[in-house]
This record gives sequence, C-alpha cells and structure tokens, in this order.
Amino acid sequence: MNRKGITSLGNGKKRLIILIVFVVAVLVALYFRVNPKWKAADLKIETTRTVYDIQCVNSEGMTVESRIIPPDGYSRVNVESGSFAEYLRKYLLHPINIKLPVYNGKTLNTDSPAIFDISLGDEGYQQCADSIIRLYSDYFYENGQFDKISFEFSNGDICDYNRWRKGKRMLALGDFSCEIPAAFPDDSQQGYRNYLKTVMNYAGTLSLLNESEQISPDEIRIGDIICDESHVVLIVDEAVNENGEKSYLIGQSTIPAVCFHIVTNSEGDVTTPWFAQEQLEQQKFVIDSFGFSKNNIRRWKDGF
Repeated sequence: MNRKGITSLGNGKKRLIILIVFVVAVLVALYFRVNPKWKAADLKIETTRTVYDIQCVNSEGMTVESRIIPPDGYSRVNVESGSFAEYLRKYLLHPINIKLPVYNGKTLNTDSPAIFDISLGDEGYQQCADSIIRLYSDYFYENGQFDKISFEFSNGDICDYNRWRKGKRMLALGDFSCEIPAAFPDDSQQGYRNYLKTVMNYAGTLSLLNESEQISPDEIRIGDIICDESHVVLIVDEAVNENGEKSYLIGQSTIPAVCFHIVTNSEGDVTTPWFAQEQLEQQKFVIDSFGFSKNNIRRWKDGF
C-alpha cells in the first residue's frame, strides 16, 4: 500500500474514533438528562414568636386533625380508614411557631398554623402544583397503588410510574417529549423520588387543569383543588354543622418552593384556618392573596 493509501486509512480511523466518542458523549448526556437524581434539601427550622391570634388552633397538636380544631358547632366529616382524607388528617406537622422553611435553606415569615413535615428537593421544583402532585403520589406510593401514580406533563404527555420503574424514561426537549428505554428496572424509594423530580420539572398548574374537571362549590370534598393557570391550592379537610353548612381547610406551597402548609383565612371578623363554603360560592374570592373564582374549583381525575 502506498503512502497516500496509508494516510487515507489513518484518517478514516481517526474519523471513526471521533464519531464513536461523539456518540458515547451524546448517550451519556442523554442518560443523565432522563435520569435525574432527587436529593433532599437541607431545610432550616427556625423558631419565631407568635404574633397572630388564630382561632381553632391547638398548639400542642402534631397532626392536622390534632392541631386544628373545627369551628364552634362544627365537627369533621367522617372519612374512610386508609383514605386520602385520613392520610392528610394524620400528616405530621412541624412544631407550631416556626418560620416557613424554603428549599434553599432560608425561611419566610408566615401566619400558617400548620406546616407539614415534608421534605423538599434541593433544586426548588416543589412549588404550588408540585406539592399537590407530591401528596397525591406519596399517598398512592405508601399504599402500594403504583398503577395510580401517573401524571401529565404540561404538554399533555403522560409520565407513568409503573413504566418508569421498569426502565422507561421521558425525554423532554422544549414542548416535545417522548418515552424511551434508558435505565434498568428500579423499585427503590430513590427511584420513586427521581420519578417525582421529573414530573415536577415538566408538570404544573396547566397539567392539573388538563387532568381535572370543574365542580360546583357544594360538591367540594377533601382532595379537590382550586386551580387556575397561575396557582393551585388543595382542600385538606372538611367540617360540617347540624345545618349542613360546611367549612374547609386549604393548603398550598408557593414560589419559591416551601413546605406545604395550611392557609390562614383573615377575610372575616376573626382569623381562622377554616374557609366557609359560602366564601367559596362567591364569584370571586381570595386565598392567601391569590384571587380565584368559583369556576376554578375542580376535581383531579376521579377524586378521592
């Protein structure tokens, strides 16, 4: 073989090596893109002096049902054992009189009487819609109902946990996403948290709107949401009096990502965690400075 042929062969090998290196680099980048790793944020728990006079609060209680007492003349509605409503009622809380923990290690002043003892990811994804998705999903996960852990991205594509734990992953680029095989089967809790991180990254209020249907105020039950394109809150608990009049606890997270917490209602003569049904029947109403209308009251999928 002449020198020109040898040189051509050498250049061909170089190009092949460069191509192989490029393909490997793309595959590695793709793997890390579709396999995010969830890591818990290091939350700061900072005590503060009580400056709010909030009714219906038992400062010694450490769950929703023991911390927040129904209004006078009301009692909590009966719920089934093992239901999402019971799950929320028994959710552990942080001690009262702490500031609201933020994912980045900071804290915010708050008048919330009940802050959930819930972890946050260290990248700040667990905002308003994400926190509700997290509670829905954790309930199903802890009860082994893996087939119900399935959420839409904002573009309408489905991210399904049963398929995720079998090795399927969602590749998202802008408004485009598709499912690809990109991991080994994984039933670990870390794998589940990684799944949730992906959902939180690409889901939001728009996807919750797509997955839910409008209901009337008199249909509200625990697990329903009040949602528009910019914010969403969750109906956490319900109480009723002998006349059939109802009141509700409402919870939320916000931007930046903070621990899910019960919202305080300061619209009436007294400050209380409870929102009366008649407030939510108004054409327009406010929850923690966020404006909603009764048309924003919705039920996610089949409800709870």
